[in-house]
Amino acid sequence: MATTLGTSSTNSDYSEPNNGMPNTGLANIRGSSSNKKLLDYANECFRKDKEYRQQFENQWYMNLAFYFGKQYLQWIASQGMVARMYDPPAPPWRVRLVSNKVRVMLRKEMAKLTKEMPMGFVVPQSSDDEDILAAQAGDNLSEFFWREQNLMKHIRRAVFWMSLVGTGFIKDGYDENARFDAVQKGDVFCDRVSPFHIFVPDVQEEDLENQPHVIHAAAKNPDAVERMYGKAVKPDSSGTDMVEDKYLSALGIKQSSVKTQVYVKEMWLKPCSMLKNGGVVIFTQDQLIKVIDGWPYQHGQYPLSKFELMPTGRFYSDSSMVDLIPLQKEYNRTRSQLVEAKNRMAKPQLLAPRGSVDPNKITSEPGLVIQYTPGFQPPTPLALTPMPQYVLEELNRTSSDMEDISSQHAISKGGTPAGVHAATAISYLQEQDDSVLASSISSIEAGVERVTRHWLSYVTQFWDSQRQIQVAGENGAFEMFQLDKNSLNSNTNYTVQAGSATPRSLAAKQSFIMELFKMGLIPPDKALHYLQMSETGKMYEELQINARQAQRENVKMSQGDLQVTVNTWDDHLSHIVEHDNYRKRQSYEMLPPELQQAFEEHVKHHKAFVLVHKGFPQEIVDQALQDPSGMMLDRLLFSPMPGMMGPPGAGPGGPPNMPPHIPPKPSGPNPGSPLQGRSPGSPQTVGLSQAAPKPPEQ
Repeated sequence: MATTLGTSSTNSDYSEPNNGMPNTGLANIRGSSSNKKLLDYANECFRKDKEYRQQFENQWYMNLAFYFGKQYLQWIASQGMVARMYDPPAPPWRVRLVSNKVRVMLRKEMAKLTKEMPMGFVVPQSSDDEDILAAQAGDNLSEFFWREQNLMKHIRRAVFWMSLVGTGFIKDGYDENARFDAVQKGDVFCDRVSPFHIFVPDVQEEDLENQPHVIHAAAKNPDAVERMYGKAVKPDSSGTDMVEDKYLSALGIKQSSVKTQVYVKEMWLKPCSMLKNGGVVIFTQDQLIKVIDGWPYQHGQYPLSKFELMPTGRFYSDSSMVDLIPLQKEYNRTRSQLVEAKNRMAKPQLLAPRGSVDPNKITSEPGLVIQYTPGFQPPTPLALTPMPQYVLEELNRTSSDMEDISSQHAISKGGTPAGVHAATAISYLQEQDDSVLASSISSIEAGVERVTRHWLSYVTQFWDSQRQIQVAGENGAFEMFQLDKNSLNSNTNYTVQAGSATPRSLAAKQSFIMELFKMGLIPPDKALHYLQMSETGKMYEELQINARQAQRENVKMSQGDLQVTVNTWDDHLSHIVEHDNYRKRQSYEMLPPELQQAFEEHVKHHKAFVLVHKGFPQEIVDQALQDPSGMMLDRLLFSPMPGMMGPPGAGPGGPPNMPPHIPPKPSGPNPGSPLQGRSPGSPQTVGLSQAAPKPPEQ
């Protein structure tokens, strides 16, 4: 999209230009005073935003350095030079051990934050059938976009920055030149954005939408910029004022000072004196590249979603690294001192008169003969002071403090406190460890909700023609839908269920399911399904083959296919359950009466097969099929088998609970004939006495 910067590394390319977004026509102002005035305004805003953010950046770079194991770096700033991180020199005998506990803790934190996928749905604007169907279309589109855009991958990448520096971002948009399929162009997109590339003017304002403007800045290859916008740009980045260079400096990677990149800024402006209707300005240090007068998207929001870890009352949140780094330093220092003490014991320091021995000849070689000058005392080891016990205990205290700060105690690492064995107590302790992430989980859910709403808004704005999408249906198979901008009917209110992204213990869940199964509260097939194991999942799918077939029939009949037949190989009881479950849903209630009647007739013929297999005479079954209410079939289903009937006086005219009068079989075709047809591979016609299977011999 022409108004959207890439979000990856400095060498990534742009996409093709987006011609579908409103544009002022930059040529109209080129060369005018407005051109220079707007460029000066944009550069001044960017300069101020960088200054405001400087107070946060130094901590971010230190977090990066510690995460990647460079834990002895310090900041140095000379007059007239940009502050940089450096590793102070140390004598060769000095031990600088790094036991990177913060990296492990951040990995666990990121795993918890991304363990569960947020779940949501589109809330219809009203209870009208039209809005309900539009909301269902929105649910299908949401599922389609999540899968096609790989949303969870971008969430994981945003959570990386969220855990590391406190704030992460995902950027969304619509690229009218991206390929949707082999025929149509235009597709939504999203990508994570590093917080180093986002600049805002008011760092004390928490809400992104309350910022007067937002700048997304990134270094790009000049050739890529020219291909995208059709404008030649000059490299302006020498490696002293770019966030990318500072980021690499934190990792100890040196960059060339040759100017090879151009620093491109994309400024999203709310209505102001420069752009009365708001808009987008894309510029470099000395050139305007593109201007869009007016907000390009109908949703009217910044195309960014913010993810916060630890709220601070300011725009940029904090990371637990801020509190862990001092403890990590102390832990490394103590471990290093212990190693140095061990080295001194293995090779103790020696006392020797000056000139009595050559120090360079004293090594740690086993069996070494040390020659000293006659007349002098031989070298003697310096008495060592034993390491105090409190020093040894300091490591445990430091580790305990780090566990408290990160809320990752033994229970989060798979261990249990001494004396705790009850599953309920273990679950409670795990929940307490995870409760500190409640605000972070809410932030992720809000970000996912915002991105999905934007995507649905792009559909209502840009999908002028119908497009085909695929979503996984209830039966596990993909279903096809043809949708356009009118399919949503402005129903874009996607809502994530609160707490759906909260991490849950899979082992505790499986234990709970097994307890329910042992108590007989859930059947075996449901237990296999909810255990969520790969092996049980395959077993469950094998057991669900009959249910899947019935669910496919539900889809066909709901779409108007009246040729769905009842087959001799069907598991009729499974089909009856699945068809009746579908008929209890709102989607069934919205079907036209003729399709609802088709479902009724189809289920009645399944019941007829069951009765015949139970041994009921075909005549009684055929007569029960004529009952429009279906009550006769149900009574027969719950009646004893014919061979178990009582004496003739047990019921009027037949088995117990049979109606006293069975209406005569009418002449002409069976009312269920529209659904009968011939079963594939079988000459039988369901429902007719001459075609029904014979009852078993008594």
